[in-house]
Parts: sequence; structure tokens; C-alpha cells
Amino acid sequence: MTVAGPGEYLYRDKKLGDTEAIVVATAPDVFMPTSTTTLLLRAARRDLVPSPAPPRSVLDLGCGCGIVAVVLAKYLAPGTAIHASDISPAAVRLTQDNARRHGAAIDCRGGSLFEPWGDQRFDLIADDVAGVAEPLDRLSGWYPDAVPSGAGPDGTRWILDVLDQAVDHLTPGGQLLFPVISLSREAAILERAARRFATVVLVEEQWYPVNEELLARGPLLDELSRAGRIRVEQRGSRLCWATQIYRAQAR
Repeated sequence: MTVAGPGEYLYRDKKLGDTEAIVVATAPDVFMPTSTTTLLLRAARRDLVPSPAPPRSVLDLGCGCGIVAVVLAKYLAPGTAIHASDISPAAVRLTQDNARRHGAAIDCRGGSLFEPWGDQRFDLIADDVAGVAEPLDRLSGWYPDAVPSGAGPDGTRWILDVLDQAVDHLTPGGQLLFPVISLSREAAILERAARRFATVVLVEEQWYPVNEELLARGPLLDELSRAGRIRVEQRGSRLCWATQIYRAQAR
């Protein structure tokens, strides 16, 4: 059994039958992969990798340590053009290091969202740029102090930009996989997606208990919930939030 060491992240999805793990290096100033990353990859591998017409060009948007690009480089057909980008120079360097570690040919560039790619288009964009409403971004533990968030008071700043811009970077019929966190204004995100894409389909969903730090801020959670900026649900004895992965198809 593969075990991740200090400064490493181990990816293995038992729901897809993985017995071997893919291990990449991590860094304290680069966004750490989360369960959202696992759900995103599960959707890509289950629905797209075995497809009779798999994507020939892929973009890992908001690549962080590069785990999505590295995994897709492993599972997609040889010759698939794998690209990755992140606004963080540290993330770009780390992704390049992890690509070399795995012998993966990944074109990794630095810049905000689609800026590094000009008018280039892709068959598949896997977007790991989610958002959590401020100030829950820090309280949730997702964003340590060294990693910028800035998704705004309802957590939608970056994902709305992704949805607006992605249509100009997908091939006809190309697909965008994107996460929606219920600790953000989900309705605004899904409304924008429906306007921009031909179809938007929920493909993965997972619920998680609210952590102790957030539970201690009960009045804040109540305020944000009443304002529609987040959605939490009582499930059994636990207050929970959700991650959902959607597949949007370009016209």
C-alpha cells in the first residue's frame, strides 16, 4: 500500500477500483487538493476516459499541485494534449515538478483563469477553482493564510468568471467540469451556467459535517443562510454542507 510522506498528497479512488496510488508533492503556499478534487477526477474518469470519443485536449484550470493534470495524463489516451494553469507562480513550478516526477507531458502556464491561453480551445476543461463565502473560506480550513481566496461575500467571484469565459475556450460540444460548494451562493452559479451552456448536469455530490470551528460560529452560519449566501442542512444529528460536480456542455 502506498503511503504519502510529509509534503505529499496521495490520490487513489477506491470507488473506481484503484489499487495503486498516484503521489504528488505539495507545498504550504499552494492550494492543497481536497475531496472536491477527488470528486472532479471521479467524474472525469468515469464519464470521459472510457468514452468512444475521449477528449484530445484538456485544461486543468486552477491546477494547484497539478494532481488533476497528472492523473488525466495517466488515464487518457497517449497523445492527448494536457494543459494546466494557475495564478500562483509557486503552483506552476510545483505542477511542472510533479509532471517531471511522473513523466507526464504537461504544458503548464501562469496567469489568472484563461489569460495564459489566448484564444486556445479545449475539448475538456476541469475547473478546480471553486469558492467559499467570506469569511467562511478561512474558518473552513480550506484556505490557509498562505493561499489566497478572495471569492467574495457569497463565494461566487471566481466561478462566475470561469463560466463566462469558458464558453470561449471550449471546442463545439466541449465540456466543462466544475464544482459548486454549498458554502457559496449556489443559485447564482447554476443560473449563470444554465445561461452559458447548452446543458448542465449534476454528476457527483457529497455531503460533509460542518467542522467544529464553523459550528462555533452558529450565528454567522444562520445569518449567511438567511441571506442565501450559503446552504447547510441538518442530516441526522449533524449540520452538513455539500460539494457538487456539474458537467456543462458547450453549444
